Amino acid sequence: MKKSIIDFFIPVVFLILTSGCSDSPVIVSPLNPHFFQYKGETVVLISSDHHYGAIIDLDFNYETFLKYLADNKMNITRIYPGGMFEPTDKFIPGNPLGPLPGRQLLPWQRSEQPGADSRLASPGQISFKYDLEKWDPEYFIRLKSFVKLADRLNIIVEVAFFNGMYADCWPLMAMYHKNNIQNAGRYEAEDCGLFTTADIRNADVMKYQKAYIQKIATELNGFDNVIYDICDEPNLQGLPDGSIRVNNDSLIRPWIIEMKNAFLMAEQSLPKKHLIGQTVQNLSPDHSDETWCEWLPTEYVRPAEKALRLNYKANKPLVNVETNYYGISLTKDGYDINAVRIEGWWYMMSGGAGCINLNGEYYRGNENGGSDTQTRIAPQKKILMEFMQSLELEGLNAYSKFSHSATDGFCSAISESGKQYALYIFHGRYDSEWGANFLAAPGSYNDTIVLNSVPAGEYLAEWIDPVSGAVKSSESLDSDGGELKLITPEYTIDMALRIKVKE
Repeated sequence: MKKSIIDFFIPVVFLILTSGCSDSPVIVSPLNPHFFQYKGETVVLISSDHHYGAIIDLDFNYETFLKYLADNKMNITRIYPGGMFEPTDKFIPGNPLGPLPGRQLLPWQRSEQPGADSRLASPGQISFKYDLEKWDPEYFIRLKSFVKLADRLNIIVEVAFFNGMYADCWPLMAMYHKNNIQNAGRYEAEDCGLFTTADIRNADVMKYQKAYIQKIATELNGFDNVIYDICDEPNLQGLPDGSIRVNNDSLIRPWIIEMKNAFLMAEQSLPKKHLIGQTVQNLSPDHSDETWCEWLPTEYVRPAEKALRLNYKANKPLVNVETNYYGISLTKDGYDINAVRIEGWWYMMSGGAGCINLNGEYYRGNENGGSDTQTRIAPQKKILMEFMQSLELEGLNAYSKFSHSATDGFCSAISESGKQYALYIFHGRYDSEWGANFLAAPGSYNDTIVLNSVPAGEYLAEWIDPVSGAVKSSESLDSDGGELKLITPEYTIDMALRIKVKE
């Protein structure tokens, strides 16, 4: 039967109307691949987050934590769901990724066979081995309750299945041979880096790693607010003497592919399809050019800068998922509130899709964060989120057609040519060790910024204080299609600029 133009038109209209459907999982925005879409809206993901153990630490009150994030307009949290965790209180007392003995909740059931590491049981209690062939219903109840509450609060949950293994962690893992009845994982702490490789010595572990991925993907398939990350820093091996070894990519790359295949196979027959990504530019092979790798996690400011430089052209959302650890600092130069603010603004104004600040002020019994979080970090994250939401994200891309006079500073910008421009400038430097964070250089600054090739028109420019969110000054600008020269108000560390065309 001959079809009319209406027969062709109706399906096209249906596809357009449903492409932004609010009951679909998080997707890459069809309007701008550098951002995500959630509940029908293009979004950025910004948070100051706990240390990933909200599910596995039975003593961590995740309801209080999630509500605090939502109250402060933060919309992403990251979890390690049990494939890797830490000894009790590693880094800080109350570390949720290092639960108290016997308070670890993992995906696998306990058997009736004793002999597991004593730190996996309450003091004085028998430590029973895990059965890697059986799942613990209590775990999945907690996992799904967490994700359900996060969804109600408009928070996206990033599930990072694994992390590169450390020698002090491996003897606690369910997949370590002394802790499971299958006797899988027959290697010791000095060889813990095998955990994220396709080495033959890890073959039995890989079987259970893939089953773990598939089980979690299946259990969470009904939720829209979930994105997945295969492995954080798979090249990282923490050795017994405290040193770090970087493994060989030749064995890690096929392991990542095996884990990715397990995830895709699990979702193949399920109704919803979720985003899967893999770390770029920080101790991981780069899979950014592969179609399955739909979003790109990166970490710390130097690797994040490298990811922006090398991977932005892949046209996929880039998220800085881990920063230096606030309250502790992984570097001798330290990591303060200014550094937390700077890295977030710098990254988002460079074209990032999100930034997660790792914050040691969230811990067991302190799920609302400490005083620094409550008085400065969370309020400043809210200011950044509100600034980003004041822009039309669908049209924005990284912008480099500018110059500035800050010789000891950094400047980054995003724009939609002729419509909107956002720019951030700060004075500081990288930390002196490995670029975990920036260090602010307070002073008294007035800088000149020149935007090039701004289409002719009338614009409104607003200078905004990233600390308070206050508009410091505003001015009307007329562009003749050439250079647009601006001078900042006086500032001490950083300043933001928003320019929009006058309607």
